[in-house]
Amino acid sequence: MTTYNNTMRLTCTGLALAMSSLALAAPTFEDRPVGKTYIVSDTDSSSGVDYEFSDFEMVPGTFSNNGTAYIDNLGLACAAGNDLRLSNIFVTFDLAGSTGSVDDPSIRFGWYGGAVNLSINGARYWAADPGGFPASIGGCTVSLSPLGSGCGILEITGTVHRLGLGGQEFWVDTYPYWGSPSDDCDWGYEDLDPALVAVTFDSFVTDGLPSKVKPIVRMDGSVNMTGEIRVSHLNAACNTGQEIRLDNSVLSHDLLGAGSAYENVMWAYGYYGGYINFEINGDHAAYASMSDLDGMTHGGCLITLVPVTPDCGWIMVDGIVETISIGGQELFVDCLKGDEVEPAKTGDVDGDGDVDVDDLMALISAYGSTCTGCPEDLDGDGDVDVDDLMLLLSNYSS
Repeated sequence: MTTYNNTMRLTCTGLALAMSSLALAAPTFEDRPVGKTYIVSDTDSSSGVDYEFSDFEMVPGTFSNNGTAYIDNLGLACAAGNDLRLSNIFVTFDLAGSTGSVDDPSIRFGWYGGAVNLSINGARYWAADPGGFPASIGGCTVSLSPLGSGCGILEITGTVHRLGLGGQEFWVDTYPYWGSPSDDCDWGYEDLDPALVAVTFDSFVTDGLPSKVKPIVRMDGSVNMTGEIRVSHLNAACNTGQEIRLDNSVLSHDLLGAGSAYENVMWAYGYYGGYINFEINGDHAAYASMSDLDGMTHGGCLITLVPVTPDCGWIMVDGIVETISIGGQELFVDCLKGDEVEPAKTGDVDGDGDVDVDDLMALISAYGSTCTGCPEDLDGDGDVDVDDLMLLLSNYSS
């Protein structure tokens, strides 16, 4: 049978779902045992998302209830860990009825012949192959483009309440979190030369972010100067596109040097053994394994690991990040992102984000006084005088 390689992109309208900085967990099937088998009418749940199996439409108007689905880890959906094989069966993910309707879900798939079914928000269609669906399904616009490696990506832009998929030789898997990992990355390394190899003390810039390779510190405190980083296309950090592979080296990023500090920082990782180095805002340490990093504090920031598969997950950073570095012996990173921190406005004495009459009155109340580090001393010279007043007035109403 001919392998069909594509990306399915669906653009649909709907009410936006309020999302946190971390998207909703998606059914990656990592919490389902390999070899688990389903038949029509079976139900189950993965990552809190309920799904059920039903008849597959073999040809238009003719349905089969003899199909099966399997949990396996053969990689035929081109994703790490477990995936779901659909063999003459249809699966429906009840998003609204379980974790809640989802904005912009993304699904990896591998199509290896036979008919396919697709349903979005209750509108269901049959096609001889993934390229045979109509241009509009359930208020969504469907487009296809090549992806390669025997697989594709189903991307839906908009709010999805129920999503159904079926096939004869069809493997599906989801991203670690609903939403396309590559679309919302602040830095996804896509602009780097695919052949890039950098060694200790080499510097480079990715999408305006100053970056450097540093030596890795072993657990005994000695330093390994011979490591390197390189661009990888293995998707070993469980994301699409280019990623960075760290081989006994440390990758350092200067976020402040790119223009601003960031908060709510997330960094996708793929960990395949060995010790870890980690640094935020100049505060660094070595750990025996990735799991040891969970719950640590660096540079005034709390670190939380959110595993998604046995090898992949997200590093979550709670706090203000100016510089961030990670190192490993066999480590992959991708999709660094966060929320840009707005610089403090000169004259915002009360710290409420604007310069207004409240700030003016506070400065006037302190006028003529001497102080060290007080908010009214805008120029930091140890007193509150006409120079501070002029700085405030220059930003008044901003």
